[in-house]
Amino acid sequence: MKRILNDVALTERDWQRNQAAGPAAPPRSVRVSCTIERTVVEGLPVAVVSPKRAKTATTPFIYLHGGAYINPIIGHHWRLIAALAAENNWTVTVPLYRLAPGGDAAEALTRLAALHRTVERDAQVAPVLGGDSAGGGLALALALHLRDLGQTGPRHLALFAPWLDVTLENPDIAPIERLDPTLSLPGARYAGLLWANGRDPRDPTVSPLYADFAGLCPTTLFVGTHDILLPDCRTFATEARAKGVDLELYEFPEAFHVFIAGTFLPESRTARRLLTGRIRSGG
Repeated sequence: MKRILNDVALTERDWQRNQAAGPAAPPRSVRVSCTIERTVVEGLPVAVVSPKRAKTATTPFIYLHGGAYINPIIGHHWRLIAALAAENNWTVTVPLYRLAPGGDAAEALTRLAALHRTVERDAQVAPVLGGDSAGGGLALALALHLRDLGQTGPRHLALFAPWLDVTLENPDIAPIERLDPTLSLPGARYAGLLWANGRDPRDPTVSPLYADFAGLCPTTLFVGTHDILLPDCRTFATEARAKGVDLELYEFPEAFHVFIAGTFLPESRTARRLLTGRIRSGG
């Protein structure tokens, strides 16, 4: 992935190939532990992932997958979603939002706000909202969008190495890029501009790092120190706390981008336990 993202032409060919292939099917291990129901909600194709062993009503969770806004969901996403569902008795709603260049931030927020209202209405409780990388940035943008609409937002935000600023102009990124085994700036910036679709890439709907975080729900954020998104995650944590947000930032030494999706890793298991504790405590 790093080699591809280091070249804009390779990035473009790769996303065209990936979008033609379509979203990955849930792996067999996911289908063994969870029930997966396909539906369409507010015009969005949605997968609802529920633990097979659940005996009581489960906590609703909306999960937005990463992929730089241009790549569909992959097997690692499904494995993480299944782990979160099975370990916590959560029902995870996974919208397959429209990717750039066909989709963009403005359309996604409109559809996802409607989906959030539907999940909340059906569960009769505000859901947890989360995502990884681009999906994490989109989750934060959605929470802020719901706030600005005066609507009920998520009860908690769970962000896994969120992409908060598509410009990637933070000067602290460059030293980390040499250490990051996954991400590279040229292709990522190109993908971010596709998602902006003519909007200013610093528009908070595209890059939520530029938003006002007052009134944001409790938030838990995980990121590795070998991830180019670390500096912007630190900036977000500082600014959100200054606005009174209950935010916990967990940095994992030398961990790569979205390490939590490697569900077999001890770091991933630790992160999932921390998230569970935060949500159960109401933090």
